Amino acid sequence: MLSRRATNTYLKSEEFLMKSFMKCYADPYCQQTNQDGMVNLGTAINQLCEDIISEKLNETGIFEHQPSWQHYFGLNGTPDFLQTLADFLTRKFTNDEDPLSKENIRVVNGVSSSLEALAWSLCDPGDIILTALPTYSRFFADMQERVEAKVIGVHLSDEDDFELRPELFEQEILLRKEKGEVVRGILLCNPHNPLGKVYSRDLVMEFIDLCTKYDLHLLVDEVYALSVFDSTPFTSILSIPREEIPNPNLIHFLWGLSKDFGLAGFRTGVIHTYNKDLLKSLDGMSIFTSLPAHIQQVSVKLLGDQRWIDDVYIPTNHARLRESLQLVKTMLGDLNLRFIRPSAGLFCWIDFSAYLKKSTKEEEIAMFERLFEKGKVYIVPGTEFGCIKPGWFRIIFTVNPDVLKEGLRRIKEILISST
Repeated sequence: MLSRRATNTYLKSEEFLMKSFMKCYADPYCQQTNQDGMVNLGTAINQLCEDIISEKLNETGIFEHQPSWQHYFGLNGTPDFLQTLADFLTRKFTNDEDPLSKENIRVVNGVSSSLEALAWSLCDPGDIILTALPTYSRFFADMQERVEAKVIGVHLSDEDDFELRPELFEQEILLRKEKGEVVRGILLCNPHNPLGKVYSRDLVMEFIDLCTKYDLHLLVDEVYALSVFDSTPFTSILSIPREEIPNPNLIHFLWGLSKDFGLAGFRTGVIHTYNKDLLKSLDGMSIFTSLPAHIQQVSVKLLGDQRWIDDVYIPTNHARLRESLQLVKTMLGDLNLRFIRPSAGLFCWIDFSAYLKKSTKEEEIAMFERLFEKGKVYIVPGTEFGCIKPGWFRIIFTVNPDVLKEGLRRIKEILISST
């Protein structure tokens, strides 16, 4: 017999994204060996630059070993990795305008672990973190499953293309205060998952001011920051000078290698904060959140190669992101679907409501099941991201091109057969 906690969290039901991923993982489509397998366009991975990443990681001298690395070393980030991150983030996120200090950076084993570590440090059980809906559904699991913080969604409307409005958050803050509940912070995903939107500097500043007004923490997830593939300007929270932030102790930045570099297997998450107490808390839990020293050393060489990043990897990745998005538009273009035009990320947000028999969550899930069971293609239904208007789906377009084409063909076939 397991604990009630484990039983209620992991045995009574399976989290949607992980459950669907595992079914795809067990029977993956392959053009040569398994043409009847599952096509996974639901899990946010970037396969577009596997060739470039493989070439880089197979260079002589990338992998090496020193005896000190095989012991307890760099639990919250090795000294050279922290310095490399400080230099890299300064160059790519602040445009060299405000040099970052490695003293304010901590490394953990993934951005999910970053969110859990922040929730554990900032929230007591039942305390609330607000975030905009629709949103990446693992945000809820990451901060609720074990820490027991409470993630509350603030609904955006598809009538204005899911415009992010700080006043909606202020209304929710006041409502929760009236109920005697404790709101501890706001989670801002920029660029946004699943919308692919990039939020302006002015809007980011509005959220900083809102959090200052109510003494709330602002957690800014920028895991897709280097995947802005059009001309939309991106403003990192790190680029805002410290003196322009009324209370820097409330501002916490998250990033990792999983999305921008397609290295989810490295399990590398990064936290930047000016809050010394939070840094001390992260250090205290580092035995639980550390990642292998060897992975950190490889990452030092990867992120330290400015020429490769600026001249090879990023421009190639951006070009391939644009090409893959265009393939989605071309193959589904005659179905009269509504798209939210993405500027960043690995996905597009598409409205299938014209192909639902009724505008209900049940009908949306029925559409998902036809796609998943009959079409053997996995895309995430919007209600799993908290969208209140049925019919929206997120499609990942950063798989290998032959897989993407097959997945889109199956989606189109199912949609046409639904009319």
